[in-house]
Amino acid sequence: MPEQIDDSSEDTCAGRPIRAAMHPFSVEFLAGCRKFSDLAEETDDGQEVMIYATSCIVNAACFLEAKLNEEVAIARICFDEGSDERKRWDEVKEGERRHSVPQKWNQIAALTGGCRWDSGVDPFQSFETISSLRNELIHFKGDLLGKDEAPSRKIAGLMQQLGVKSKATWIEDDCSSWITDLLSEKSVVRWVSEKITSFDQQYYALMHGRS
Repeated sequence: MPEQIDDSSEDTCAGRPIRAAMHPFSVEFLAGCRKFSDLAEETDDGQEVMIYATSCIVNAACFLEAKLNEEVAIARICFDEGSDERKRWDEVKEGERRHSVPQKWNQIAALTGGCRWDSGVDPFQSFETISSLRNELIHFKGDLLGKDEAPSRKIAGLMQQLGVKSKATWIEDDCSSWITDLLSEKSVVRWVSEKITSFDQQYYALMHGRS
């Protein structure tokens, strides 16, 4: 008979019991961006491109916040409760829902030796544009805007950068909004995917001050 395994012991990981688990969901958000970008490249249906673009943008905006929350969660278990280090990480955790991504980044970077958030340079600048896009989609107001007019300077700058312009005549019923003009272009899906992938590749060096 095979030897019976004694599974009554709690010592399940390096002699210590496992009491909790966390899934790094930022991985799925990043993979989602890449997948939706690939799907957009494979279709010639404008409506499908818009769906994939919307999904890519939302996943990209969620990626970094998830990554930062994971950083905090992992750091907190590395220090004993009551220690000064743990208290500092607990303070970041307590303000998790109140702070913006740049604020949260700076709080964590102050503890890890990373660089401060700089809105004027990539990858931070591009992320803010992605975040602006996400906010416009999630909180869509349905504003009436003119030809090639965008709801923010960041989005207007992205449209100019990608060469996105209205193809409508703006005569009678033939007009379009920025959201149709931008999200029906494969270039925006590709841009979002490339920028958030680049951020992921630079994350460790930026957050921990290492190459």
